[in-house]
Amino acid sequence: MRASLLAAFIIVLNFSTLNLFAQCEEVLEDFSYERLGEHVLTGTPVLIPEVKLRVTRRTTSETMPSQTVNLRYIWKHVEAPSGKYPRGVWDKAYDVIACKTDENGIVRFAEYNVIPKGWYDSPKLGRNVPKFLNLELSVENHHLWITEKQIKQIRDKKIKKPIELKNPSGYVAPIKIEIIP
Repeated sequence: MRASLLAAFIIVLNFSTLNLFAQCEEVLEDFSYERLGEHVLTGTPVLIPEVKLRVTRRTTSETMPSQTVNLRYIWKHVEAPSGKYPRGVWDKAYDVIACKTDENGIVRFAEYNVIPKGWYDSPKLGRNVPKFLNLELSVENHHLWITEKQIKQIRDKKIKKPIELKNPSGYVAPIKIEIIP
């Protein structure tokens, strides 16, 4: 009796864990840099904890169910020298995942290990290895950021009340996205 009860509990637990992130697609790595082939440099990996967000309309606070949220894990890397940039130039690359909000406007992104990569190496680079920058997300073409400081707060479980995400330019979107505990 105990064994069958335990087995049923494990099946329910596994099913609920699968459903937790079933609203997400697969992570696309090195998005838009596939054409460069294998990377030649690797920066310090950064473990991003599970991120839980709430998406609402700013004016009405109405939740936004079934809303696609794209999350980009952004890092910088040096591109190869070209005519315009004979010493190379810093550029951004990212892995990306798309998830949908549930009926309460909540979306969860599973823990993810970001590995910053670069496709150009030269003795002239020195210490310019790829480096993680931040998380950027978009909903309906509105872009907001999750900073390294906010990632640390999530990791350290220091978020006690919702934190509204911002766009560094000061733009205020008609959609409100908050990190929630």
